[in-house]
Amino acid sequence: MKSSQQANSFNPSYYVGIGASAGGLEALQAFFRTMPKDTGMTFIVIQHLSPDYKSMMDELLARCTDMSISIATEGMVVKSDHIYLIPPRYNLMIFHGNLYLEKHNVQKSNHLPIDVFFRSLAVDQGKKAVAVVMSGTGSDGTLGIRSIKEAGGMIMVQDEGSAKFDGMPKSSISTGLVDYILPPEKMAEELLNYTRHPFIQKSKSMEVNMPQNMDTLAKVNLILRDYSGIDFSYYKENTIARRLERRVSINKCQKLEDYLEFLVESDKEKDVLYRELLIGVTSFFRDVDAFQCLRKEVIKKLVKEKSIRIWSAGCSTGEEIYTLAMLCLEEKQKINADCEVKIFATDIDRHSLDVASQGFYPDSILSDVHPELLAKYFTKVENGYQVKEEVRKMVVFATHNLLKDPPFSKLNLMVCRNLFIYLKPSMQQKILNMFYYSLSPGGYLFMGNSESLGEMSEGFDTINSKWKIYRYKKGFQAPIMNEMKALEPQKQGQVKGWTPDTDQRKTKQINGFGDSIIQAVLPPSVVVDGQDHIVQVINNMNPFFEVKQGRFSQLLFHHLPSDLSIYVSGLLRRLRQGEEAMISENISELEGYPEEQTTIEGRKFLLENTPYYLISFRREPVRRVETKSLEIKTSVREALNQRIEDLEKELQVTRENLQATVEELETSNEELQSSNEELIASNEELQSTNEELQSVNEELYTVNSEYQLKIEQLTEANNDLNNLLNNTEVGAIYLDRKLCIRKITPMVTRITHIRESDIGRPIAHIATLSNYPELLTDIQQVMDALKSVEREISTENGTWFSRIRPYRTAYNAVEGVLITFVDISELKLAQADLDESRQKLKAAEERARSHKEDS
Repeated sequence: MKSSQQANSFNPSYYVGIGASAGGLEALQAFFRTMPKDTGMTFIVIQHLSPDYKSMMDELLARCTDMSISIATEGMVVKSDHIYLIPPRYNLMIFHGNLYLEKHNVQKSNHLPIDVFFRSLAVDQGKKAVAVVMSGTGSDGTLGIRSIKEAGGMIMVQDEGSAKFDGMPKSSISTGLVDYILPPEKMAEELLNYTRHPFIQKSKSMEVNMPQNMDTLAKVNLILRDYSGIDFSYYKENTIARRLERRVSINKCQKLEDYLEFLVESDKEKDVLYRELLIGVTSFFRDVDAFQCLRKEVIKKLVKEKSIRIWSAGCSTGEEIYTLAMLCLEEKQKINADCEVKIFATDIDRHSLDVASQGFYPDSILSDVHPELLAKYFTKVENGYQVKEEVRKMVVFATHNLLKDPPFSKLNLMVCRNLFIYLKPSMQQKILNMFYYSLSPGGYLFMGNSESLGEMSEGFDTINSKWKIYRYKKGFQAPIMNEMKALEPQKQGQVKGWTPDTDQRKTKQINGFGDSIIQAVLPPSVVVDGQDHIVQVINNMNPFFEVKQGRFSQLLFHHLPSDLSIYVSGLLRRLRQGEEAMISENISELEGYPEEQTTIEGRKFLLENTPYYLISFRREPVRRVETKSLEIKTSVREALNQRIEDLEKELQVTRENLQATVEELETSNEELQSSNEELIASNEELQSTNEELQSVNEELYTVNSEYQLKIEQLTEANNDLNNLLNNTEVGAIYLDRKLCIRKITPMVTRITHIRESDIGRPIAHIATLSNYPELLTDIQQVMDALKSVEREISTENGTWFSRIRPYRTAYNAVEGVLITFVDISELKLAQADLDESRQKLKAAEERARSHKEDS
């Protein structure tokens, strides 16, 4: 029983992975100088080390902390209150609390040990994982902190102002996932505050089923909805609760109610919480085996078709999208297929879509993308890689809310991975229902490893149950989708295009407007917005509308006859140009109304500074009028035809000019493309060389920092030695192996003829001591026999004790001769006095003995 308790005491409460590179030594020392030795945590330090250099980090850190420091070895058990250092030439990983080493791949020029360790730490320890990123160049650690965040861990990053090299901190901060940005000396306090918070220690927890907590969660969702336009009430309560517990502890609030008050006042915290809930962690070829299975079972078959439509919902920062695009290109090239691939990538987070559309990713993607694909589909740029245009042009990115926006249709492949794990089961089924109707017959569905079809399993055939690949099953009668309640963004801008749901407040106002018009006995009318979407229909519009086949559209011109659309389009154009009201009267000869005349009237009005347009239609039978009136109508028709003809001619001229311009641009573009390819080739070579130099420079900086500290220690030791020799008044002469003077102490100049200016000269060239002619002989004897020689020397200044011995290094190698002189004048005088006293005592004893014998 005692041994088990002792074993448990060694289990760390938290596992703190610390990534540092150039300039990281000072940061590490500042961090551990303020960290108590009994926190219960363990610290694993990952550095960029030169493979041929023996690091002295353990000795240097030992001066700043009382914790035990060890170099990691294969299978080492991690204990609390210990510091572990990565050895050179290896990547470090953790599995079930044990450390394991993996030798660097010599074929890779760029190693990312921090990302490798952070990812293994996230998988192994989950919520107990803490990632700390300190000074360094490049972007190592950026992908690793994403994994830590997804697993529920905490992220700390050194602030850019205190970092000697801000590349790694800046790259991590740009992800928006960092919890603390602090100088190293303040990290310890915040780390301890975080780990000791009751919510983190689980001495308290947020019971989501408690009424007061449910009310608070509802208020948080309301605040976020008003701020971002996204309703998080469809998310699982436990998911929201876990995120809230982290934010409560990070902001040092003791209760959820305290945090709610803070959230109301802080727009910054609203944005942070919004991003926390929308956290999208992805990577290239995430679950490599899953994508290999998708390529073999799905993409290989689809590229044989003339065209492919793929939709990826919740695409986050785009790594998964570009993975799909590369797989499609690879399969097309493999069978030389002429297949058009169009990928629709959507997400609710505008920031993530901006990152995805740029197609720029840090150097750390090297660990995820095969070198062959990297060279083929990426261009090396400063601090990262850019997806090539041939891949990016296959993808269309758009903001889309699955909970309310209409889906894409006629899809060959639907990809939605690791999104359902955040949503309530009822919402999952509604979205899967929507996916089913979006797929073409024979289309495929690709989901995440932790997700399932649930009630929709009867609508799909299973292609691979492990990697969640399914195929559309014909004949399945899915339940009718209920309308999903959601809100459009109010502060982030409106989503372009019509959506089935509109803001309830505006709808009520438009309805109110319609009611007042109806009371005024308007003819059949329609209200449209600035994008020609129907907002309100007043009275019976059936005589003027045509419901066409296909998916229903809210666009006005999809429901009007073609000839009537011409007049309505012109009227709306004039209203948008500034007219307040327009009317087109006595329109005849419309195809649908051969014996009738139509009058169209349009008015513009504003509602909360938003323009709306009221279009009214009236019909009446054609009246037989006098010839003069008919001539007027004929002239109106002729004028209209002439106007159309003029517009067509103008359009033709514009097209010809545009074509000429396009041809000129294409010619210039070809020349620029040729020059650009040459520049890209040169840039790639320079970039490769720069990467190698940067890596070497980073390692040299780390080595130089350690050497600098060692030099300071040696300087201190040398000063201590000089002070010792000077204050003990010992004369010392250091000779090298060639018997040249290497160093002397000040006392030597007082008893010999040697001066500071003689350093470097052979001792045989100097008359050192006239009363010690055996000096050179004794020195040579010591060099030959490697045994010490001792003599007493009398000088004008007194009597000296001389000792000549070999000068040995720390490895016991003889590197010269050391001659020391110790003043023994006082000792000689004392010896003489002692001898005289002894003689007097001896004489007295003899006299006493003689006197005794006489008596």
